[in-house]
Amino acid sequence: MLLMVVFTPLFAQQSLSLDECKGLALEHNYKIRIARENIGSSEALANSARTNFFPNISANGLYNRTNRSIQLLENDMLIPVVPFSAIDPETGQFDPNRDPTNTFVFNPISGGMLEDKDGNPVFNNYAWLPKDQLKFGNKNLFMAGVNLIQPIYTGGKIKEMYRIGQLNNQIAKLSLTKEQNELLYNVEESYWRVVSLQEKVKMIGSYIDLLSKLKADVENLLNEGIIIKTDVLKVSVKVNEAQLNLNKAENGLELSRMALCQMVGLPLDAKIMLNDSLNGTPTLSAEVMADSVMANRPELAMLHKAVSIAQSGVKVMRSRYLPNIGLSAGYAFLNPNPYNGFSNEFGGDWNVGVAINIPIYHWNDKAHTLRAAKHEQQKAELQLAEAREMVSLQVQQAKFAVSEGQNRLAMAQENLELANENLRVTTNSFAEGMVKTTDVLEAQALWFEANSNLIDARMENQLSVINLKKVAGTIGSNAEAASK
Repeated sequence: MLLMVVFTPLFAQQSLSLDECKGLALEHNYKIRIARENIGSSEALANSARTNFFPNISANGLYNRTNRSIQLLENDMLIPVVPFSAIDPETGQFDPNRDPTNTFVFNPISGGMLEDKDGNPVFNNYAWLPKDQLKFGNKNLFMAGVNLIQPIYTGGKIKEMYRIGQLNNQIAKLSLTKEQNELLYNVEESYWRVVSLQEKVKMIGSYIDLLSKLKADVENLLNEGIIIKTDVLKVSVKVNEAQLNLNKAENGLELSRMALCQMVGLPLDAKIMLNDSLNGTPTLSAEVMADSVMANRPELAMLHKAVSIAQSGVKVMRSRYLPNIGLSAGYAFLNPNPYNGFSNEFGGDWNVGVAINIPIYHWNDKAHTLRAAKHEQQKAELQLAEAREMVSLQVQQAKFAVSEGQNRLAMAQENLELANENLRVTTNSFAEGMVKTTDVLEAQALWFEANSNLIDARMENQLSVINLKKVAGTIGSNAEAASK
């Protein structure tokens, strides 16, 4: 029982269809997963660009400790006291005639104003200003506030940057579609290659059966003395060649299965069997054969989005010529309180303002950047035009390949019918003794070649149809459904 549990999975075979292989490949492939992560990243960046339309609100705080206070006076000072009435309101100068309080001290001898040694008049009254009382600043400074900044007009910068973010997100989605198309094409190619090798192995087995039957017949004829041993040896050589071809085909089938397993995320030694065969004829819808298929190519759509990004880039560079207007508002708390004599308490006030920045001259820097953006736009447009021509050529080449594949398939089917009839007639004639052994071997070889050519023709026709769907951009139309 233990041996059965261990070895049974090794011999179990897993049957897969084409859609199941596609779904497994889309789930397993690392490039697809990376492309999906790129979509998430670009979507987040687009949302980030959209936030620039809304106000930016922030809270700020500050604590500062100083070592020394600011000393306004070098020494104690005496300031003369002059009444306000003694100032002439018209000239702003002192007028002795308007001084009823005898502000100045007069010389009793000369009757004039008494002056000191420096020639300055002497006043009757002075105010004393001690320097220790005129210190400014506190060792501990606290500040906290909330600020709001709202852009009002930026020349269209924010709008275009948001548009560029959206376009980059669309390009990321198209890149995912492109990776899916490439993967689905490779999966289909590997899938049908395995199917063709499965059919070749069966066909070689049928060929070996024909040779084995012929060998038995010629051995009987040899025993009866009708033919010589050379005919038996010729058949034996053909049997050995067929066995060698079968071995090569089986090895090729195993390698192709491993390649397919690697694509779909299965272990390389997984035993898989494919449900389809090459007997059916692949069909093409009128949409694929139409001349408007280029609209489905993700590469062209990506280049078209690149042109739109370049156009937005031109608008962004042009907006640098335009003024920027913004609204700011805030509320601040300060300690010491500047609104109450710098007392040791918190005091606050709000503020609202509008700022405008108008560029005037920057040594033609903006003109150069605008010219560079226009060249980028022209380059993107040229790349799109070139890609359209190349895609159109690819589509026409793929259509010709499909037509040639269908013609070759029809000829291969006709040749197989002829080879079957030739083998039937030759075999009957050999049974009647009318032809030699070499004629039968030649007829069987023609039958083998016709079958092999038919399988190759079906395979090439299948791949040509898949390639046309790929270049037409329709191979991944149901990619998401397949992945689910």
